[in-house]
Amino acid sequence: MAGQQNDARFSRVFKTSIIIGLSELCERVAYYGIVSNMALFTTSHCFPRPYNQPSMFIYIFTGFAYVLTMVGGWLADAVISRFWTILGSLAVYFVGTVLLLVSSFYCGESASEVNSSVPVSLYITGLCLVAVGTGGSKSNLGLYGAKQFPEHSQNLDQKLKAFFHWYYWCINVGGAIAVLGVAYLQEIHPLGGYVVICAAVLLAGLVFIVGKCGLYEPDEGQEQVLSIVRGIVSASRRASRPVHRAPGGCLERWLDRANESRAREEVDDVKQLFSLLWIFLCFILYFTLYSQMRTTFLFQSQRLRLPRLSGTEGMDGVFLSVFNVATILLMIPIMHWLVYPWMARMGRDLPSLERMGIGMLLSVGSMVAAALVEFYRREQVLKGNVIIQHISNQKISAADMTVFVQVPQFLLSGMSEVMTMVTGQYFAYTQAPMRAKGTVMGLLLLMWGLGSYFSLGLSALFNAISYKMTGEEWFPVELNHGRADVFFLFLAFFMLLNTVFFLFLATRYKYKTYRSHRLLDDVGTTEPEDVST
Repeated sequence: MAGQQNDARFSRVFKTSIIIGLSELCERVAYYGIVSNMALFTTSHCFPRPYNQPSMFIYIFTGFAYVLTMVGGWLADAVISRFWTILGSLAVYFVGTVLLLVSSFYCGESASEVNSSVPVSLYITGLCLVAVGTGGSKSNLGLYGAKQFPEHSQNLDQKLKAFFHWYYWCINVGGAIAVLGVAYLQEIHPLGGYVVICAAVLLAGLVFIVGKCGLYEPDEGQEQVLSIVRGIVSASRRASRPVHRAPGGCLERWLDRANESRAREEVDDVKQLFSLLWIFLCFILYFTLYSQMRTTFLFQSQRLRLPRLSGTEGMDGVFLSVFNVATILLMIPIMHWLVYPWMARMGRDLPSLERMGIGMLLSVGSMVAAALVEFYRREQVLKGNVIIQHISNQKISAADMTVFVQVPQFLLSGMSEVMTMVTGQYFAYTQAPMRAKGTVMGLLLLMWGLGSYFSLGLSALFNAISYKMTGEEWFPVELNHGRADVFFLFLAFFMLLNTVFFLFLATRYKYKTYRSHRLLDDVGTTEPEDVST
C-alpha cells in the first residue's frame, strides 16, 4: 500500500514538474522574443530620434520587470494564493503582448503615414504590462513547482536540486526558441513575430491551468510577512531586558530583544531574511555583468564579420547568444548527472555558496575574454580592415575578423550561469523561511533588476571618468568610436572585488533546514544533509 502511494505521489509530482516547466518555457519564448529584437524595434522609423537608445530601453525594461518580482512574491505570500498570482500575472502579460502586436501593426505602415506617437505609446504601455506580468509569474512559477514535492519525501534535497536544474533548462530552451525562431521571424515579418509572442503567453497560461485539474497541492495560508517584520522591530524597541553578547553581531542581539513578545520562530525568520539579503546583494554586480551578454556582447557581434546565410547579407549578432544557451543546455545535464555526483563520491560535494562563487569567477573570465576580443577588433578598425555589412536594414562598419572569436566569452558566461543562477534559485528556496519563500525568491530576482539599473550607472560613471581624463567618452553607442575593451576590464575588476566579498560572506553563513514553518537545524557553514524520512 505504501509503495502504491509513493508511486502515485511520484507520478503527480512528475506531471506537475513537466507542466510548470512547459509553462515557463512558453513564457520565456515570449520574454526573450521581446528582448532579443527590442533594439531593432526601438530604432525603426516608428520611433522618434530621442527614443533611439536601444541599450537604455533593454536595461530599463529588464530592471523594471525584475524589480516587480519582489512585489509578485510578496503578493503570493501575503495577499492572494500563489496559483492566482501566477494566473493573474500571465493574464496581464497577455494583454501587454497584444498591445505590442498592435504597435507592430501601426509600425508596419509606411513612414509617411504613421503617427509616431501611436506605436511609441502602445509599445511602452505594452512593455509596462509585460513587466508586471513577468514580476508576478517569474518569482512564483519555479517556487510553485518546488512546493509540489512533499516536504517529508525521501531525498528531498536531491529532488529539489534536480527540479531547479531542469526548470532552468526549460528556461533556456525557451530562450533558444526565441533567439533562433521568434527573433528571426520578427526581422523578416515583425507582425508575425508578435503573433507568436502572444500565442506563447496564452499557451503558458493554458498549460498552467491544466495542472489545476487534481494535480497541484493546495496553496498554504497567507502570511503577513511585512507585518511580522514591523511587529518584531516594534517589540525589540520596547524590550528593556539586557541582551547577552552573541556571536551573530549587533543586529542579531537587537532582534533577540523581541523574543519576549514575539514567537521565536518569527524572530528567527527575520534574522534569516537579513542573512540572505547580504548574500543576495552580491548578485547585483553579477547581474550587471550578465546583462552585457544581451546588450554589449551583441553590439560587439554586429561589428565583427558575420557569416552569410543562404545568400543573405548576414545573420544578426543575436544568434551568437546561442553559444551561451547551448552551453547551458549541455552543462546542466553534465553537471547534474556527471560532475556533481562524481564530486560527491570523491567526498568533495561543493556547498551552494561555493558553487555560486565559482560561477562569479567564471563571469570575470568572460569579461576578460570580451576585453581581449574588443582590443584586437578595435585594432583592425583603426588599421582600416573594415567591411560594411547590412544587419536589420542598417549599414554597420565591422572589423574584418570572424565573429566566432566571441565563442569563449559566451561559453564562460554560460558556464557561469549554470553554477551561479541555477544554484542560486535552489539556495533561495531551501534557505528561505517557510512563511516568506515567495518574498525571498522575489528578493533574489530583484537583484537582477537592480543589476540592470546598475549597468546604466556604471557605464555613466565610466564615461564620466574617461571624459575627464581624455575629453572623450569611451563607451558610446557606436563601439567603433570608443574603448569598450577598457569598459569590460572595468567591470571585471569590480566583479573580482565583489566575488572576494561574497566568498567572505560564504565562510560565515550558517545553512538552515526548514520543515513545516519550523527551523529544524542550524548546521553551520556546511550544507545540511537531507533530513527527510
